[in-house]
Amino acid sequence: MVRILYIFLFALVLNFLYPVQGYCQKLTTKLADKSFEEFAYIEAIGLYEFAYQKDTTDNYVVKRLAEANRNIGNTEEVERWLKKLIDRKAEVPEDLFNYSQALKSNGKYLIAEQWLKEYSELRPEDGRVNIQVSLLEYIQFLMRDSMNYEIMNTAINTRGSDLGPAFYNDKLIFSSTSIDTKAGPTYNWNELPYLDLYSASIGVYGDLNSVEPFAPKLKTPYHDGPVSFDQKKNIIYFTRNNILKGKTSKSKEGVVNLKIFQGELIDKEWKLTGGFRYNSDEYSVGHPSVDKNGDVLYFASDMPGGYGKSDIYFSVFSGGQWSKPFNLGPKINTEGNEFFPFISPDGVLYFASNGHGGLGGLDVYFSVPERGVFNSIENMGFPINSARDDFGLSLDSTGMKGYFTSNRPRGRGDDDIYFLKIKHVPVIIRGVVKDRDTKEILESAVVSIIDENGKTVLSSITGTDGQFEFEVNKGQQYVINVTRESYFENENIVATAALRPNDEIFSELFLEQKVEEATDNYPAPKSLEMEDGVALQVIELEYINYNLDKSDIRPDAAATLDKLILLMKEFPDLEIRVESHTDARGSDEYNMVLSKKRAKAAFDYLVSKGIDPMRMLYQGYGETRLLNNCANGVDCTDEQHEVNRRSIVKVVRKGEYKEKRGSNSIFYF
Repeated sequence: MVRILYIFLFALVLNFLYPVQGYCQKLTTKLADKSFEEFAYIEAIGLYEFAYQKDTTDNYVVKRLAEANRNIGNTEEVERWLKKLIDRKAEVPEDLFNYSQALKSNGKYLIAEQWLKEYSELRPEDGRVNIQVSLLEYIQFLMRDSMNYEIMNTAINTRGSDLGPAFYNDKLIFSSTSIDTKAGPTYNWNELPYLDLYSASIGVYGDLNSVEPFAPKLKTPYHDGPVSFDQKKNIIYFTRNNILKGKTSKSKEGVVNLKIFQGELIDKEWKLTGGFRYNSDEYSVGHPSVDKNGDVLYFASDMPGGYGKSDIYFSVFSGGQWSKPFNLGPKINTEGNEFFPFISPDGVLYFASNGHGGLGGLDVYFSVPERGVFNSIENMGFPINSARDDFGLSLDSTGMKGYFTSNRPRGRGDDDIYFLKIKHVPVIIRGVVKDRDTKEILESAVVSIIDENGKTVLSSITGTDGQFEFEVNKGQQYVINVTRESYFENENIVATAALRPNDEIFSELFLEQKVEEATDNYPAPKSLEMEDGVALQVIELEYINYNLDKSDIRPDAAATLDKLILLMKEFPDLEIRVESHTDARGSDEYNMVLSKKRAKAAFDYLVSKGIDPMRMLYQGYGETRLLNNCANGVDCTDEQHEVNRRSIVKVVRKGEYKEKRGSNSIFYF
């Protein structure tokens, strides 16, 4: 402010010394241009306004007033000065675009749409207008999900600028111009103090308190922040002006650009350890966001070769260094500005842009990767986005709460940090219902979704394909409950916290048929086997175990075989087959003989108890059907080998297969 007062005094003196108005006006404009080129826009605006008073017909001054006000976000003044330029028919096509954007930022959507259409007719190739041609319809679309969000202006905001929220442990780290009373230098762009880093405690309901300076060893006299953390490795990535060892460096054009620096937590203090290898004096690199594994760094830059004024890039950490930056491409980047990328723990990219359309100024967008590629974007809508600048979104590990920055009206200051609660993020639960034993599709099953409070929130009936599909809210754990006539109900638990927006999770649910009383009192079949073209109904499969190298029936096996004998006496037309197996110890030939002996031993025991031998078969398989990997040459314990020493008793019944199932007879041998 001191400098601008001197300039005004100088201009007034010139007024008296040089009565020629044109000369004074030109000199004032020249001084204003110098301030404009040095990014001292508020200072430049004052001088241009002084020059305009001397000559209201100077269209160059009118346009510069519009540009300077646009750079500081004063959209009302942008609208005012561009309207003068358009009324005088002194505009170029880009002025029409900027006029439409100013109108939109000021909430004048109907007029903004008219001017945007006029611009699109002059520049149909401009990708910035493709989504905005039906502006009013698009604005209504962005308002559709307003009930899905809750936002709150936080208590720590000041009259200055507070921005760049980032989570670190249980704190929120951010940058501010005005937390402390400062008497140091100010930023010419907006005449506010430079940004410093602070931490705040996060309250139960999202408000912020207990603000303290953060990482004092990283502090510079100029801008510090925003930041991002690799919490696994205790590394901080942060933006600051091009300054090293207390000295600033400028580009060939005299601009102090932004760079990304890195620090580490050493002895409980953050200390500078270096800079990003692709920093440059000639362009800005800033707004870092590192993924949860610390392997991919996203950032914004106006480096040459981009799609617009500022693009979003990423670099991969490999072989101990960061790779050459990759541009995220035209699906993300536009002819406008893309800033403040944030990669969430679940891999969703959030960023701010003024080139994709939206409600006005910078809007927050997100992109869900498809096979690792960001191919589509979606505007987060109102009230996260407003007619003004909305940017710098950061979410916690749940993806359902976070903070963002906005300069919307009725805030506390220039830029404010807002708390955000996302009440609904759509994810899809899909699945199919099948019979547990036959694996057949089950239609007419009632599928219900039960939330964490035990409330049934959704329900449907499966069709002929046995499938179901529900849209639920990310972040909760749901119970899928399935019921069907003549079946026992079943449930499955589904967690959605790790899902991305619109992700699907698939669940198969198997139902067990209820016991039905068979009219012939036979045990219900478990499965069906074919033998010589005849259907055999398998009632049960169980084991008889033997001691090593023995074929004797152990007492425990005899007791269970007695239960089988009772069953066979109760149902005299039942038939059985005894299939015996050995472990792999011993030669293949010996084990084949031993298995036949064991099967014969079970057979003989049943015959000795009065069972007709014509109702029974027996077969030995040796070591050809092991149940584990304990084959020849494999070192296994006695317990592991014992699993393979078994006889399987298949109780079968000849006859036509009946569609009924009852309780299985259980035999433990």
